[in-house]
Order: sequence, then structure tokens, then C-alpha cells
Amino acid sequence: MTCLRIALIPAFLLTLIGAAHAAPAAPPAAADDTAAAGCSTTRTRSADRRIGYFRHCPDTPEMASFRGGRYAMGDAIGSGQPYERPIHDVTIAPFAIGRYEVTRGEYQACVAAGACSEAQVPPLADDTGGRHPVVGVSWHQAKAYVAWLKVRTGRPYRLPTEAEWEYAARASATANFTWNWGQVDTVTCQYANALDQSAKARFPELYWAITCNDSFPQTAPVGSFPPNTWGVHDMQGNVWEWVEDCWHPDYSGAPTDGRAWLEPGAEGTCSKRVNRGGGWGNGSSSLRLSNRDADPAGNYSDGLGFRVAVSLARPKPVDAAAVPAAPAAVPAAPAASP
Repeated sequence: MTCLRIALIPAFLLTLIGAAHAAPAAPPAAADDTAAAGCSTTRTRSADRRIGYFRHCPDTPEMASFRGGRYAMGDAIGSGQPYERPIHDVTIAPFAIGRYEVTRGEYQACVAAGACSEAQVPPLADDTGGRHPVVGVSWHQAKAYVAWLKVRTGRPYRLPTEAEWEYAARASATANFTWNWGQVDTVTCQYANALDQSAKARFPELYWAITCNDSFPQTAPVGSFPPNTWGVHDMQGNVWEWVEDCWHPDYSGAPTDGRAWLEPGAEGTCSKRVNRGGGWGNGSSSLRLSNRDADPAGNYSDGLGFRVAVSLARPKPVDAAAVPAAPAAVPAAPAASP
């Protein structure tokens, strides 16, 4: 593996580890709004009305809805690693993904309910706010959180698959970044929380810092940077994000239907789980949309968090037998005048 991330406790120890048909964002799919106790589903839209958001309970993540579609997954530019290839078409079913990474406040609600264990990396003094992404959680802890969400909301919450994650991150982009990647080291700080000059000032040993300054030495509160064109924030930078899939050395034989790629008969026992997106401790190359990383499911770090997904029902097909017969053809009316 070639991507760098701030690694396991003790903090600051650094470790080396290792789209052609994308559909636009969709309005929220119709769903049963029967709420769990103490919950009431709320729905909003982006300012331009293109993106639908919902939240099932006041203490659960806000979600962005997608109708699904087809896209080319992997390194289409040729600047990545062998494990980002071969590029392959993937079809994605309707789903929703967290508008933001899971925050400390949202995760703490699960801890308070007794369903989650405490994060294993304490935040620094200026990273303690409830809107910062939770870090220091293993894949197993992330799975415990989504299990709690399922009980809390009665909905099929889960970790996103790797294919879903990249689909939402790309938002139809086929390049390495969703911004002007020709000047990546100077413009990244406008769009993502990476290893910048403010982080280098705190950690002088991090010599690979990029030249711009995003003013966040470590994690940034979620939503501090603009969303991608599909209304999802921090898919590149801030923290790495666990997904459901087992690690494979490349995409040979990867599923093409968007499902998680697991080891046969060993859903809970693969040696490593994938994480995506890059984080505050990484230079811009690790924030590329096709970049991948993986860790044993029990690992955790001060640069590793997650976001959640939920399955959405496909629109029901129309029963042809129930459709009235078409009326007899009639002569066409003249076109209306403008």
C-alpha cells in the first residue's frame, strides 16, 4: 500500500498501509415514514431543489438520496495503483448515503444507549466538538453503530459498499478530483481537509504537507467544505471512511451490481476491510477518487471514521394487466400557437 495516514495510538505515529454512465442525484425515494419511538422523519432539499435529504430521528445522520445508475469504477486516468484497476462498469441500485461523515455527537448517542463502545482515540482539545467526525473507531464499532441505527429507526441501515461509496464520491466526475486537479496542491484547501500548512505547523515532521492552508490542523467539523455536485460533503479528505467490503488486491472479478465484495462464506472474517477517501493526515494524491486503502477490522486511528448508507426500495413496476386499454386513435390536433 502506498497511501499515508495518521495511524494507530500512539497518535502521530505514521504507517504505510495499504465513469462513463453515472446518473444524477435523485429526489428522495418514497418510503414508509412510520417512525420509531421518539422519531419523526424530516425531509429537506438542496437550495436548487435537485438533491433530497432526510433524517429518520433527531440523533441519526442526515442522508442524501440517489436513484442509482451506472458508472465506471476505478482509475480511469492511469495515475493510480494496480489495486485501483481494472476499471469496470458497475450498476448501482437506489440507496442513500450520509450527507456527512458520522459525527462525534451522533456516535455518542449510540454510546449513551449502551449499543456502542467509546471511540478509542480521544480528541485533542480543539477537535472535541460534536460536529467533528468521530475517529478512533474500528470496523466492528462502525458495524455496531449501524446495527443500533437499524433498531432505532426500523430501517435497513448499513455501511456503504465500496462501489456505492465511489459512485457517491464521483458524482459523475471521471477525473482524480471533483475540483481543478491541474492545480491540486494550491486549490485543494478550498474543497477538502488535507495535510496542509496548518497541520504541518502542529506536526512539523509531516514533511509531505501541501502548500495551501485550510486552517484545520486535524479534523474539521463536517460540512466545513463545499459539497460535491450531488450534495455530499467530505468524500475526499477529513477522515478515511470504513466501507463494508473485504480487501482484494485489484478489481479482477469484482461485482458489477454494486454489492459488497466479500470473501465466500466468511463475511465477518476477511483479513482486511476497505476504507476510502483520504484524510487530514494525507497529501492530495491520497484524496484521489479511485484511491483505496484497507486495515484489519479491529484497527482504529485518529484519521479513520465512517459514514452510513441505507437501502431504498426500487419503484414498483406497473402491472400491465391493471392498465386500462389505450383509447382508439384520433386525428392529431393542430399544434398550438406559441
